[in-house]
Amino acid sequence: MTDTLTPIPDVPEDTVSGGFIYENEHPQLQIPFTARIGARRLEGKTLSITEAFVSGLMPPNANLDRTTMALQFDFEGFTISLFVEADVEKIGDTSSPNYKMRFRNPTASHLAPLRHIINSHLAGDLITMDRFLGYTGPTRAKSKTPTVPPNAMQRTSRVVRKIGILSLSVGLIAMATNIVHDRIVFSYEPRPVVISQSGETLRATSAGQITYTNVSAGLGDVVYSIGANSGDLLSVRMPCDCDIQPLSEFYEGATILAGTPLVKLVDADAVPEVSLAITAEGATRLISGDNAELEMANGTIVPVSVTLLETLDVGQATDLVAADLSFDPADIDQITVGENARLRFRRSFLPDVISSYINAAFVDVKNFLSGS
Repeated sequence: MTDTLTPIPDVPEDTVSGGFIYENEHPQLQIPFTARIGARRLEGKTLSITEAFVSGLMPPNANLDRTTMALQFDFEGFTISLFVEADVEKIGDTSSPNYKMRFRNPTASHLAPLRHIINSHLAGDLITMDRFLGYTGPTRAKSKTPTVPPNAMQRTSRVVRKIGILSLSVGLIAMATNIVHDRIVFSYEPRPVVISQSGETLRATSAGQITYTNVSAGLGDVVYSIGANSGDLLSVRMPCDCDIQPLSEFYEGATILAGTPLVKLVDADAVPEVSLAITAEGATRLISGDNAELEMANGTIVPVSVTLLETLDVGQATDLVAADLSFDPADIDQITVGENARLRFRRSFLPDVISSYINAAFVDVKNFLSGS
């Protein structure tokens, strides 16, 4: 007979192994088991995560010694053995066969299977039969209920849903890509652009009140008359055979000051023109080589050339810079006089040929998303 007992220093009786706070933190359960120490077999009384109570023959000097113990659970047809290191503590007088085996490391590798056995016992899956254990818990996964194949209507509905989800996903991706593209590539001027035609502007020659207007006046006819503050009546005749564009102050009864613009004389072959002021940021992008474009109210994009009329003061970022816009004769048909537009600057990362194809593709996507 071989005993595997190792003497250890004396420890107080209320010392708890494994870092647990309370000695009775884990309750004792009456689970049938056998404690094997070397060739000795002791009957297991109760068991917990931290200690076990056994009964049997031990060497006379076993009290307060340390030993390696095997917890053996005999099921019907198989056995489970868990090896733990424990401190031996005798219970009762010297003739008592009862011992408390306090586990030195309750969280060692034996913990997982021991906890499973204890939890199964608490759940009622372990039953006792003449000192044997029986397991009544599940032993295999439940079989799935056979599924009925979908009919034609269900298959069609699934296909329609998948197509709808795919279309929505593609639309959201295209919309997000278009937004990111606009944020990176384009920069818009905050002031709107009003397109007019080139021609001479007739201004009031004196302060007073307009008493007569004639928007269809021909060459030599009176265009308007002004009752001056001096008491004189001033009449202005049409100086050319051209069209008249009334301005905002050109109506009978309007009170005007000297120099107020009244009408614009436009020739039949006059080209559209735009005079505006752009921000310092826009002028900087223009100088850096960005392309200028007009975005019309109907979504048409017209390339333009911008000419700065004043020197940009770099020290004042809020200053405005006067500029003139000119159009390519081939694009004049896309412009409507009197229509509002936005001036934008387009940064070029790729060659112009590739950039033109990409921008055309984004315009097509934007028109598709807007339904136009």
